[in-house]
Amino acid sequence: MNPDSSSTSFGRYLKAIRIQQKIPIEAVADEIRISLRQLSLIEVEDHARLPDEVYVKGILRAYAKCIGVDADDIIDRYLINRAFFYKSQKAEADLLNSGKKALFRLAISLGLLSIIIVLSIYMIYGYRTNQAGELDSHKSEGVDNIQSVREKQYAPVSSAERRDEKLFLEIDAVEDTWIKVVIDGLEASEYSMHPRDHIELEASSRFNMLVGNAGGVKMRLNGKPVDIFGKSGEVVNIELPQTYR
Repeated sequence: MNPDSSSTSFGRYLKAIRIQQKIPIEAVADEIRISLRQLSLIEVEDHARLPDEVYVKGILRAYAKCIGVDADDIIDRYLINRAFFYKSQKAEADLLNSGKKALFRLAISLGLLSIIIVLSIYMIYGYRTNQAGELDSHKSEGVDNIQSVREKQYAPVSSAERRDEKLFLEIDAVEDTWIKVVIDGLEASEYSMHPRDHIELEASSRFNMLVGNAGGVKMRLNGKPVDIFGKSGEVVNIELPQTYR
């Protein structure tokens, strides 16, 4: 075995020389009074588990003297190798830290993005819910209003409401006739009418009339024609508003 003296290896170089000289590692350990474990760590160049630099230099000098190599050369190899090792360690640590920081920033970004998405969904859902509630409310109000209008339109008119409405009766004579009228159950009034005569009467609730000539008059109650059932010259009794039985 011809070890390369130009290499920066120190422990492996010593081991190669030792093996070349057929010197057991135990003999070196006994000679320089160091444990086999520490000697093995030096030969494998395990900087992570080697002791402090000063202590390692002392071991290397003793080891080099034991096997007959230049101690200063071994120390230089050790320092170069050690510097390269810790520089590599630092680079790896920086890379790892950089990766951790990148992952941390990425995690924060993803977290913020998730929060924004959740808030956006919540706001959209809340807006749509409010819109739907308002629409349902408007629909309900519309239905209630329509129902109220229908109830007002089709609700039966009470007697009290009827009493509040005024009744206006217009009577036009087309033939000679006489009329006896009782308004709201009060005293009767009599009228003698001739063609083109016109009478206007007002009542709160009803008219009761006796007409001497059914075909001699035309009547309108609140602007609506009144049906007079009878022939010309026939005496008829008329009650307004008319009730049909």
